Amino acid sequence: IETFKDYCNGNDLEVLFIRDVPVDTNALGEYALERLPSMKQEFVTPNSIMAFSRFEALVYLTRRECEMALKNSSDFYITTFSTSVISYKGLVMPTHIKEFYKDLQDKDFEISFALFHQRFSTNTLPQWRLAQPFRIIAHNGEINSVEANRINVMIKSGAIKSKVFNDDELARILDIIQKGMSDSASLDNFFEFLLINGMDFFKAARSVLPAPWQNAPYMDADLRSFYEYTSACFEAWDGPAAVSMTNGQYIGCVLDRNGLRPAKYIITKDKRLLISSEYGVLDTPVENIVERGRLQSGQMMGLELKTGRVLKNSDINEYLVSKKPYSKWLSEHMIYLQEYIDSPISRVEDIEKLELEAKQRYFNFTHEVIENIIEPIVKDGKEATGSMGDDTPLAIFSKTQRNFSDFFKQKFAQVTNPPIDPIREKVVMSLNTGFGEIGNILVEDELHSKRLKSVSPLLSKEKLELLYEFGDSSKAKYEKEYKSLSYSTTFENSLKESLEVLVAKILDDVKNNGIRTVFLDDRAINETHAVIPMVMLVGKLNNALIEHNLRNLVSIVAITGEVYDSHMVAVMLGYGVTAIYPYLLFNTAVNVALKKNPKADISIILKKVRGALNAGVLKIMSKMGISTLASYRNSGLFDILGLSKELVNDCFHSSRVLLSGLGYEDIEERVKKYHKDAFNFKSSLFPLNVGSYYKYLDGGEYHDYAPATVHAMHKASMSGKKEDYTRLKNIINKRDKKFIRDFYELNSDKEAISIDEVESLDAIFKRFSTAAMSLGSISPEAHECMAEAMNRLGGKSNSGEGGEDSARFGTIKNSKIKQIASGRFGVTPAYLRSAEEIQIKVAQGAKPGEGGQLPGHKVTALIGRLRHTIPGVTLISPPPHHDIYSIEDLAQLIFDMKQINPEAQVSVKLVSTAGVGTIAAGVAKAYADKIIISGSDGGTGAAQLNSIKFAGNPWELGLVEAHNALKANGLRGQVQLETDGGLKTGLDVVKAAIFGAESYAFGTSALTVLGCKILRICHLNKCSVGIATQEEKLREHYEGTVERLITFFTFIAQDVREILAQLGYSSLQEIVGKNHLLKVID
Repeated sequence: IETFKDYCNGNDLEVLFIRDVPVDTNALGEYALERLPSMKQEFVTPNSIMAFSRFEALVYLTRRECEMALKNSSDFYITTFSTSVISYKGLVMPTHIKEFYKDLQDKDFEISFALFHQRFSTNTLPQWRLAQPFRIIAHNGEINSVEANRINVMIKSGAIKSKVFNDDELARILDIIQKGMSDSASLDNFFEFLLINGMDFFKAARSVLPAPWQNAPYMDADLRSFYEYTSACFEAWDGPAAVSMTNGQYIGCVLDRNGLRPAKYIITKDKRLLISSEYGVLDTPVENIVERGRLQSGQMMGLELKTGRVLKNSDINEYLVSKKPYSKWLSEHMIYLQEYIDSPISRVEDIEKLELEAKQRYFNFTHEVIENIIEPIVKDGKEATGSMGDDTPLAIFSKTQRNFSDFFKQKFAQVTNPPIDPIREKVVMSLNTGFGEIGNILVEDELHSKRLKSVSPLLSKEKLELLYEFGDSSKAKYEKEYKSLSYSTTFENSLKESLEVLVAKILDDVKNNGIRTVFLDDRAINETHAVIPMVMLVGKLNNALIEHNLRNLVSIVAITGEVYDSHMVAVMLGYGVTAIYPYLLFNTAVNVALKKNPKADISIILKKVRGALNAGVLKIMSKMGISTLASYRNSGLFDILGLSKELVNDCFHSSRVLLSGLGYEDIEERVKKYHKDAFNFKSSLFPLNVGSYYKYLDGGEYHDYAPATVHAMHKASMSGKKEDYTRLKNIINKRDKKFIRDFYELNSDKEAISIDEVESLDAIFKRFSTAAMSLGSISPEAHECMAEAMNRLGGKSNSGEGGEDSARFGTIKNSKIKQIASGRFGVTPAYLRSAEEIQIKVAQGAKPGEGGQLPGHKVTALIGRLRHTIPGVTLISPPPHHDIYSIEDLAQLIFDMKQINPEAQVSVKLVSTAGVGTIAAGVAKAYADKIIISGSDGGTGAAQLNSIKFAGNPWELGLVEAHNALKANGLRGQVQLETDGGLKTGLDVVKAAIFGAESYAFGTSALTVLGCKILRICHLNKCSVGIATQEEKLREHYEGTVERLITFFTFIAQDVREILAQLGYSSLQEIVGKNHLLKVID
């Protein structure tokens, strides 16, 4: 209170009086009551002539100064401090808010408008201050791009000058986004800042929440120009969103570019405008309705409160385009690089053969990469599909050469902020990239339109040379706004020092020499000089430019050999690079094509490469529900596994380190080894390394399903001999430290007990299930075999997402778990009624953020009948459930499933990632009975290799987070946890239990027991052992039996019993979540 008074006095404001806000705590639940803050209401007036004339600005300034001064006080929050609006909010059910706030019961409390919002807290833990509405907006949805938006606001701050605040005042409030707040609160902060600085209400709304204009050929040309102009200053706050907003003069509602949140309106005869997510929120007699309708994607509707004039989307658009001559400004100043390129793009670097091979070795272009990654791109123009999941160690645990980008795991949306289908939603997707300064966003002038544009961040050699020309003072095209300089990224000694010296040099050139386009170039690598990892340099430079308020001036272009797939591109974009010229990939792809066909058209090859990588980047963006590259750049939407906190704080502080690891010296040691191996290579027979990251090679990268492991699983399941299982167990449990769980050893706090005191095999079997594998991805024989085996054991099999023959319902071959995925293939009432558990698949460990895919050659007449589709047609499930765009939608689906089958448990499948704990808490609030935390090392019948390798995290990390988050929210007792991903032995099960899981699913291991040889060709329909194929002749080779599965699971359950006895516990339930039973191996 005193701090608030001091800042009021300092700004010529007088606090007239303070009142305690009258409340009735009977309206609160236990959780809200425990966290109930003390609430005061202060009344303030201007205390001078100047303060009177600037009252609104000084009110904002005072509040922001208080927030800055008390930023370390998590309990302090000002709901509203405004001349025109007041907010009543809290952790209270909407029907009780009037009961809780006694002011709202006062008949003298009259209003002309109300902005109301009820939200389901899922991406944050429930807090009083995070209740909605905020000061300007109420937001239904998620801002998927909020990480980039927050950083981009910081970047824009470097050029801001205000007509409302002087420089000294501005400096005190330029930390525009409040720390520790939700995505909605961040949007509110920025929108409020724009309005208080004089920006037009509707322009501000359409700048931060634009309509999809990039691929809209039928949009009015002037309106399109408005959006293209504003895109130079603002990136979309992207995500499924219906945002209501008011400044006391106008009130409006705008839908995001995808239209993934409903907004329906009614206009009444008694001059009321009601906008809500559904009709009927307020009872309105039909005879009183003049008009009803709904906002479409990207539309806005508003109301001028003084006159009561309703403003439709067309009215707002007409107003926006009339403000300034946007089309004229763009035609005079904006340049698309493609305009200067007459002939097809067909040039690559001229690199001598031995130099090319040395660079390929250094940048890890192995024969395997060429065969599995580059050749499919050259042939089909798209990135390769693979299968069976990832069974290799994290980059930090690997003993072989790995790329620096391997330390980064892609983030993805699940449940509350669903992924986007980049094919279906193509109209809203954009990779448009701009070069040039970002000026003062509070001023509207033609300088903002001075931009160079490219439709993709992947530059050809021709476009790169054009950029050089615009930035070279000796060239005719030179303009000072694009002045450029190229910096070699090579170093000889001391990686960290070299990095710091180079970044300092660039900062100086930007600040003092007018450099505006920075080219980071690693082409000078040679026998004596290695190169700084490009991602590390980009991240460090980006952070340094932001720290020195220079980032808004600079475009960063990476000229690098460190790219051969879309994941590598996305990592660089995520940490701030503007564009990339992947010279080594282009050269390699052209060489591959010319070897097969010396007359191949190079322009077509390069077009395929760019197209494949562009599509891959769009898919990675869409996994997070982000539509535009501008909203993805600077996002840092990766979890980092294996880099030190020092390195991450220096270079990647927008991302979370889930597993701290290698520092500068460690990375330098690896880099120098790669460099030495690349330039001191002796073999002429194989000029490149063979590679073993995607498939097993003796002596290469470790694979958990190496031939020795597969053979041991086959032998143990067939012989039933304990010594054979012991051999398998030793291979897995003594593999040294390859996975996170391997770094923990058992550490009991009890004496061992007799195994006779441990729960029975049958009790343990009930916790086992086979993971979801659809009939289609695997053969009917394998699918039925698993169902019968698990039913005989007392466990459960999972149908997967492809339906199941009704002839199996009620028999020994019925799958007890029936899965519902986004494609809804095979889902019928009878299918659901036959289940003991209905599993809603939100994400899959091997490909989170994507839907399932079944190639057409696997869609037989049987599969077509079960999936209610046509044989021979490829079936692709969309990335999101198209009826689940919010936690409320998920809650509705869970409710519906319990109505159709009240006896069945309803489970929700999530994938391990940072933040999955908060999502799990939301799912528990939606009344799920079980939550599955799937690991990134889970299997799949078909998925892009990039998804298999680089999306999602190990199950250990997600399981612990989910368990702890549920405990923190008092929800752990209401829901069960299950995990899957590479489980093979009793020790795996026991560790999973200690990390927090009550049940355990086995996928790839179950298939291996049935005879799978891990050939990784499931997607090709050519499985030689008749498991992952629908070919009749190949299915004749199927040798799997129910007995083999029963034998394998019996071994595991008995193994679990023996370990429990050693620990001194009599059941798995007793050790669930007991982390003290594990000790980290130093």
